[in-house]
Amino acid sequence: SSLVQTSAQRSCRRVPVLIPQALGFDNMRGRSVSCLLPISAAAFVLYASGAFTSLPSARRKLSVHRSAEGMCVGNCLQPDGSWKPTGEIEIQGPEEEAMADSVWQAFKSQYTGAAERGIYMDTPVGENDIKYRWRRLRDTFGVSSEEAVEIMETDALPLVIDADYVAKTFNAMIEGSSREKALEIVQRHPGILAAGPDVKGNMLQADVASNAINAARSLSKMFR
Repeated sequence: SSLVQTSAQRSCRRVPVLIPQALGFDNMRGRSVSCLLPISAAAFVLYASGAFTSLPSARRKLSVHRSAEGMCVGNCLQPDGSWKPTGEIEIQGPEEEAMADSVWQAFKSQYTGAAERGIYMDTPVGENDIKYRWRRLRDTFGVSSEEAVEIMETDALPLVIDADYVAKTFNAMIEGSSREKALEIVQRHPGILAAGPDVKGNMLQADVASNAINAARSLSKMFR
């Protein structure tokens, strides 16, 4: 209150004539005007400081801000072939976001050029796109965040594919075998998810191929 009073008093000394005239008090006696000056100045200070901002409006803004912070938004493939940021998925907390950061780092190490450009062929691969697809992939597989990170560290190819397409392919793999077998193949060879739903009728070959690719990968690591 002392700050407001001080500001009001200073404002009175600076504008002894302009405020009464602006308010239409030209004919008022000097005493009445001098009483109104501190009140007018105080109101001006409070208004400038935002004290009169409506509480519902402020709360709505805060709610929107928190909602935006708690969601990860990514580009999704549209029926017309374009990409739009229509995908949203919840960020589960700081620890989960830290794992999403590690996935982004893994993607950058495997697809450096695409990460720098923000595009892989015609697919948006910005940081939020990669984090969004990783979260969708984790939920599609029904695995933990840690397991989903390990799969992408093996091969981040599924992150350059639309999340819905990945889900359709994985569900087709389940129909062609079982959830356990489908996940086992994906863990050995994540790139299988680029095959599309037609992989459903070729699960035996997919299983054999995933074993061969995984063995070759392990052998390659031995000679690094």
